[in-house]
This record gives sequence, structure tokens and C-alpha cells, in this order.
Amino acid sequence: MSHISFFNGKFIPTNDVSLNLLDNFLTVVRGYQVFTFLKTTNQGQPIFLDHHIDRVFNNVDKMKMSIEESKDDVKNLVLETLSKNDCSNQECNIMITFLGGKTGDSSGLIAAHPSRLLIFITPARKHPEEFYANGISVGVIEHARSNADIKSPMTYGPALLAQNTLAKDGAYNEILYTDQGRVLEGTTFSFFIVKDDGAVVTSKADGSILSSITRLALIDVLKNNQIKIEERDLTLDEVYQSKEAFIASSTRDVIPVVSIENNTIGDGNIGNATRKIMDLYQLELSKIKSD
Repeated sequence: MSHISFFNGKFIPTNDVSLNLLDNFLTVVRGYQVFTFLKTTNQGQPIFLDHHIDRVFNNVDKMKMSIEESKDDVKNLVLETLSKNDCSNQECNIMITFLGGKTGDSSGLIAAHPSRLLIFITPARKHPEEFYANGISVGVIEHARSNADIKSPMTYGPALLAQNTLAKDGAYNEILYTDQGRVLEGTTFSFFIVKDDGAVVTSKADGSILSSITRLALIDVLKNNQIKIEERDLTLDEVYQSKEAFIASSTRDVIPVVSIENNTIGDGNIGNATRKIMDLYQLELSKIKSD
């Protein structure tokens, strides 16, 4: 089935969304845009929408972008756009983006007009069932993102290189960033380990990683279920010695990790703690209803 998106002030078929190079020079050539990405659950209910809108507006401020919409405007437009789509048989992905437009200076770096809003709706991607049933393998690349707390194309160049270098040939399912032995985050996901005492550890959101909405939601789930969570520096050596590990993102939910750089995590099987956390997160999603 075809999907409907919102662009240039109109609701149009997703397949008809296109960017004119001159009108979108800053986005296409300079990567000047911010976005957030989420999916629906329970047949079309957006997950953690308010939090995603808060973050994209925070990123707008950090990128010194000029926009015309308020948070309420964006939320209402997302909900109206979703109402024009059928997410009952297959959930939808939602990308909320503020696009840089034409340049207004000789350097080609300053926008001539306020950034334009794009609400892009596509079918939700389904990750392989075996990832959830058997776990995944993760590779490692040394990289610390600059402006890691901004979700913008300009921060994803190394992710593209890593995926096409280390994951494209099937050696690993996902790629993890490290910085001088310190584990940060994945190319498009947050990373967690489970220690022998059952405590969950993840890198702290101190500007060196994206302030992931799924990460924040999952931390709340752990706290509400009396599961100890530690946000702190996490070394690669500690990861290799961990009992269990898993990743989380808005499109993946929670996926177990059974090996990292060909080092088996725990006994190489999905642990009980990870299974419980997967179930608790799904329970949290099941509570999301329309406003």
C-alpha cells in the first residue's frame, strides 16, 4: 500500500517526496538538517512522540536553525499525517525532519529562509526474527562522534563507512563505537551489558553519545522494575567479561548480543536477564495508546 507524508505544507504520497537541489542545497550538499526517527505500535500509535519532538527541537536550537512551527504544531501534524495512513497490518516508521533550504550567503553555509518540516511515513522495517531468537554478533570500530547529541546527517558519515566496511559482507550484524578502549554506542543504537550481579550498565549520556529516546525509556523501565542500572564509563575489557549484552533502538526495540569482535558474551546464549528486559520493554510499548 502507498503511504502519505507531509512536505511543503501539503499531504502527499510518500513516493512523491523529492528534494530540489537548489531549494535544498544546505540539506543535500551540506547535510544541514536535524531529524528524529520513531515507529508506531499498537496499530498506529507513535512511540514516545513527545520525547522525540523535544529532542528534535533541542537539536534545532543547537544547530542554530530557524523554524516556524511550535512543538504543538509538529505533534498535531504528525498525528494528522498518521491518520491518513493505514498502520493496522504493518506498523509505520516516522521521520520528523527540519531541512536546510537555499543558501543566502556567498559561502553557501547560511540559510536564506526558515527550515522546512518534512514528516516522512514509510512501512516499519522488520528485523530478522533470528536476531531476537538467537542474538547477534557485533563488530567494533574506533570512533568518537563529534556533536554526538545532535541527530543530523553530518554525524553519520563514519557509520556509513563502518557498516559498508565491517557489516556489509555479513561478518557482523551491527557495529559498535569505541574511544580508546571506552565503549560508546552503536552506529544507530544504544548498548548495554548485564553484570554477574544482574546490574545493567550503559555508557553515560555526557555528550559523547546520542541522547537516545529508546535508551531513556528503557532506563525508566529498568528503574520501575527494580533492576539496577548504572550509567558510567564502560570499557571494552568489561564488555568482554560481561554476563550478557544487548542493544536497543526505536526501530529494533531490544536485541540480544551473543558475540563482540568474535568474543563470546557469557555462554553464547541469550541470558535470562536480557529475556526479561525484552519482555518488560514490549510490555511498556503495549501501554502506548492514542492521546
